[in-house]
Amino acid sequence: MRRLRILSLLLITVMLFVGCQAAPTSNSKEYPNFNDSRIIPYQHIKHGSAEEYAAVILFEYQMDNYTKYQISYLSCSCRAASANYQHLLYVEINNNNDSAQEATIRDIEFQFWGDSAVNPENGMTYEMIEKEFLPYLIYKSKAEIDAMTTLKDIKDADQVERNGNMYDFVDAYTGATVSVDNTLTILHALFEYHTEKYY
Repeated sequence: MRRLRILSLLLITVMLFVGCQAAPTSNSKEYPNFNDSRIIPYQHIKHGSAEEYAAVILFEYQMDNYTKYQISYLSCSCRAASANYQHLLYVEINNNNDSAQEATIRDIEFQFWGDSAVNPENGMTYEMIEKEFLPYLIYKSKAEIDAMTTLKDIKDADQVERNGNMYDFVDAYTGATVSVDNTLTILHALFEYHTEKYY
């Protein structure tokens, strides 16, 4: 009987000890308009090397057949901070395609351009990106975007005009590869997030 009491006391003590331990804490917070799942990794590409960076989906709103996103990310990190800021990219991606690989970009625009106003390498401006590169991305599918990692992977873009001469797209954008490459890699990450959630 004495052994049974000791065993019972020991068991109760162990249970109390385990029950009194603090529950594991998490740094994760949930808010009506934001949670940690909106911090997504992307491959930041600079001069041929890639490093994982974080992007933040600031706004996500599901419509009937597409979702609106506003995402902030760093593109160029090679110039002075006074000339570079986070990009703010607005993208609409369809939710109603037959498969995740067929999900397409409905609309895309930079609401804030974070790279230099004029590229010091080749004189390219944001207006050129807005007029030539962004329209090229509209209606591209996840599969098509996934097939492009860098500027060199763009094969089907129209020629562009520079100083009265026509140039292949890749040649015209040489010297601005960081801006183009990181737009592609952020789209990879955003498509991954989007298709996992909506397909």
